[in-house]
Amino acid sequence: MNASLSPSQSRRLLHAPRVLFFLALAALLAGAYAQWRAQAPLPALLLLGAYFAWMMYEIPVTFQGATALKDARTLVPYALARIATIATCGLAAAAATPWLGWIALALFVGGVALREIAIKTLGRFYTHHVARRSDQVAVTSGPYRFIRHPAYLGMLAAHVGLVLGFAHALSGAALALLFAAVIWRIRVEERALLDMPGYAEYAARTPRLWPGLW
Repeated sequence: MNASLSPSQSRRLLHAPRVLFFLALAALLAGAYAQWRAQAPLPALLLLGAYFAWMMYEIPVTFQGATALKDARTLVPYALARIATIATCGLAAAAATPWLGWIALALFVGGVALREIAIKTLGRFYTHHVARRSDQVAVTSGPYRFIRHPAYLGMLAAHVGLVLGFAHALSGAALALLFAAVIWRIRVEERALLDMPGYAEYAARTPRLWPGLW
């Protein structure tokens, strides 16, 4: 924890991931209830149910470790953008048509699957926080052979699927904020990883999120 922080500031940073998690969970459950009351199509309800299962599955890594100041500066905007995306989708006046809903659900599941594969590939080196272990080395196997941040790509793909599943104009704006927050977080994270053995060479030959784009 940063030495310049007061004890009260340190405690707030430590609990930030938990508070943000429960805010996201509240937004999701409120949206699920609203869509159920509105008799939304089955794909829309499955999307929200799948998001809930995803959140529950990632609890062990969500709550592990402490939050540093540099992490909190990117974690809070990133988490709030996720919460805004969930809220604007779940509280939408209407869900997408069923055929688009099934496409959205497939994209969501594919994105989550990519993220979980990336997390498993990193193993003990993975954390939700901007940090690295002293013994960490560059991992170049699995999806990391093709891009440097497959966990972020999977998370973004899942949220694109979520937004496609609901008819709400604000969802697109929230999603754009999420993309911006992730890009900022990646830049901060890469500065923390740059002196890791083998990472500079790996970064020089491997795109961040999408080959030929970034």
